[in-house]
Order: sequence, then C-alpha cells, then structure tokens
Amino acid sequence: AGGRKPLQEWALAVSPRGRLRVRLPCQVSVRPLDPQRYPGADRVLVAVRGAGGSPPPRGRQRDRVRVEYDEALEQMAIVADDVDSKAAVDVRTPVKFDLDIKTSGTGCVKIQKIECDNCKIETEKGTSVLQSIKSHKIDIRTNGGKVIGLGTLHGNTDIHATEKGSVNIEKLQGTSINISTEDGLLKTKYLYAESSSLSSVAGDILLGSIHGNTSLQTKTGSITVDSSDGSLKASTHHGAIDVYVSQLRKVDLKSQKGSITVKVPASLKAYLQLSGRKVDVSSEIQLKETQSASEDNHVTISGHMNQRNETDKWIKADTENGKVCLKSQSWIQSVKLKS
Repeated sequence: AGGRKPLQEWALAVSPRGRLRVRLPCQVSVRPLDPQRYPGADRVLVAVRGAGGSPPPRGRQRDRVRVEYDEALEQMAIVADDVDSKAAVDVRTPVKFDLDIKTSGTGCVKIQKIECDNCKIETEKGTSVLQSIKSHKIDIRTNGGKVIGLGTLHGNTDIHATEKGSVNIEKLQGTSINISTEDGLLKTKYLYAESSSLSSVAGDILLGSIHGNTSLQTKTGSITVDSSDGSLKASTHHGAIDVYVSQLRKVDLKSQKGSITVKVPASLKAYLQLSGRKVDVSSEIQLKETQSASEDNHVTISGHMNQRNETDKWIKADTENGKVCLKSQSWIQSVKLKS
C-alpha cells in the first residue's frame, strides 16, 4: 500500500495528548509520527489510498473521507459514509494519542507501537493486528474477525470475539486480562497477569507460559497449558484438559466428559487429589500417604509429593466421565516438546 500515490492527504496541527476517533468501512492503519521529523509530536497525518490507486469517479471525490480536529475536545475525527471498502486510510499520530477506532464490513485495523491511556478497537469481520501496544486500557471487540497481537500487548486488556472470531496474541502483560471467544481459537504464548480470565464456548484455549491467577473455561473446546506458574482454575464441559504445572499455589481442574492430563516436574512439592472413571499415576512419581477410594465407577486417589506440611500448595483434578493421568515431565522436556 505504501507505493500507491494517495488520493487525499491531510496534515493537521494537534495537541500531543489527544484522541483519534475513526469510523470507516475500510482498512485503517495507525502508527506514531517520526520523532525526528516531528519532535513536538503535534501533528496528525492522514493519507487515503484508493482500491487500485485510481481516483474515485467524478463527483464522488469530495467528502468521501472527512477529517476534522476539535480543539476543545482535543479529538481528531476521521469518518466516511461513502468510501470504497477496498480503500485504505493511513494515519500517523503523536505516540501518546488515545485510539477509538471502529470499522464496518471487512475493514481491518492495524496499530503499531502506540503508548496511550485508552485503546479501543471494534471490527465486524475485519482482522485487527496490534503490534507492541502499551496502554492503561485495551478494549478490542470483533464480530467474527481475527485479533492478532505481535510483540507485547501491555495493559489491562478486554478482548471479546463473537461467532468464529479468534484471538492469537504473542505476549500479554497487565494487572487484569479478560478474553472471550465463541467458536474461535484463543491462543497466547506468554501471559503475565495478576488475574486473568479466558473463556470460549466451542473454541480451544491454547496457552504457552502463564503466570499469576488464571481462570480458564470452555464448554466443548479443549484447554492446553504448556507451563503454569501460580494459581490455575480450569473447567470444561466436554473438552480435554492438558496442563504442565511448573510451580503452583492452587490448581483446580474440572471436566465433566473429557480427560485430564497433569504433568509435573518430579521435584514438585504438592498435595494431590485426582478423581475420574480411571486414575493413572505414572511410575516415576512417588505419592506418599496415598489414599484411594472408589464408588459408582469413580476412583479418587490422593497423596503428597515431596512434602507434607505445605497445605496451601495443591492440585485437584476431577472428571466425571473421563480419565485422569498424572505424569512426570522436566521443564526442559516441556520446552523441547513446544519447539
């Protein structure tokens, strides 16, 4: 898109701490101004590029895209009622500008390297791509589009994707993180949060390394965690759960119809309580003071690993109709298996 000559261009003087409000049916991309060229961070640059680079039909050129700056509100507005959905609008803002962006149809949103207080994005079927965003509050909604995060999304984050909308983010960091999908995949490689809540109805939840208090929930999707450090609560109706617990406080895993696999380092100190149709404890794991009980085709095995007195560190895995497996796995193995 960078090579096409813009059909329309604007450069407006603004306050460095303002807000960008966008309502468009086409692609929007936002990047910070070049600090060398604009050391005062006091401009917004807007360029509209056409579908194939050709000018619009005569008579439709004017007011296709309206760009206005309201000094009292410190708000830059970019709106269009009648613009080709294949057009693209490129915006450069001061790096601290807040964002409030909404696209319709298949309009995509691309945001790069912005540091602001509020970042709000809403699409219908369009993809949102966010690269290295730092914001007090990040709020993303899509009604069937993809949400992709490259680098780190840093801030208190709410992401909601309905229908087949999916969420795939490299790294999330914040005090509180909430993400939900309906039928779409929910995936992140690194999650560092004091508290996070991730849920899907029918999509799978695939997580890499997670830290903090985490709550995961699906109806039919499966839940996989490569490495959990902290407190974890995971529940599913029909899905399977597969978790490697590297360090823990409290880990509570529940499935009604699916199986549960718990992997732990052999040196982990924990109390365990495992119950299901069948419970399988691998031979490398030495459970002490084990107790086992069975009733109505349901087996419960409990015991200690490597300790007796730390009562606040425990793993509970409970499935009504599935099987529970407890296996030993080193941290090195967990990293190797991932790559």
